[in-house]
Order: sequence, then C-alpha cells, then structure tokens
Amino acid sequence: MKKPTMIKLAADGQELPADATEWVAVKLPEHGLIFTATQINEEETDQESLQAQAVALDLLGATDWDLPTIDELQLLVDRERYNPAIDTAFFRDIQNDWYWSKTPAAWSSASAWFVSFGLGGVGDGRRGNDGFALAVRRVGQ
Repeated sequence: MKKPTMIKLAADGQELPADATEWVAVKLPEHGLIFTATQINEEETDQESLQAQAVALDLLGATDWDLPTIDELQLLVDRERYNPAIDTAFFRDIQNDWYWSKTPAAWSSASAWFVSFGLGGVGDGRRGNDGFALAVRRVGQ
C-alpha cells in the first residue's frame, strides 16, 4: 500500500512545509481528509466519550470533526515503523495503544474497530473499553 501524501497545517489552516515545528493538523489531499496531529484525549477514554469529544472539537475554524472510520484510520499506519506505527514527523505524542474508529463491529453494536499504533494492527473491542482517538474532517478531494 502506498503511503499517503501528508501536509502539515497551521492553526489558521495554512499549509506548512514538512519541516515545520508548529502544526495542529495533517491533511491527506488524495483522500480528502484532515486529521488532528495529536490525540484528542489526554487520558484513556471509552469510544462513546471520544466520539462526543471529536464532534465537539473546534479546530482550524471548523466544527465538523468526527472519529475516523476504520478505513480512514488505517491510512495512517506506517508499515515501516513500530512503537508507534505512524509517521511521527507528522503525528505527535501518539501512544503505543489503540485508537478508536467510529466503525461498529458487524457482529455486535457494543463493539467497534480500532487501530493499535504500537505495531499497526487492527482489532475490535467493546465500546466501553478505554483507548485514544484522533479526530478527522472530511473535506473532499
């Protein structure tokens, strides 16, 4: 799988060079997505609480944030890295732990999919279990 192009964004939404040291979000232009550059929660939190935090987020002058789907979240897995398995030149302070998606597990509405950025694996867990989250905006291509 080809790594997506990533562009750092300043708090005002301006695109920044890859070596910028201050940025709040990361744009994946081929996919029409913008992710928060850091997790939205400081402490491990259950999936439903993280969904509410993502929807309430006001960043880049936008309030249309959400939890990513499992397909969107898997775009961030860097298969050439581990602990964490994400490009740390673009995403900061990522835990070697699971990050919730909003995609429910087909076999149980009480479960949802997640990506573990320790090794880059995908799994499922009960929505009441604690984890972390990145928020996403869907801005078109």
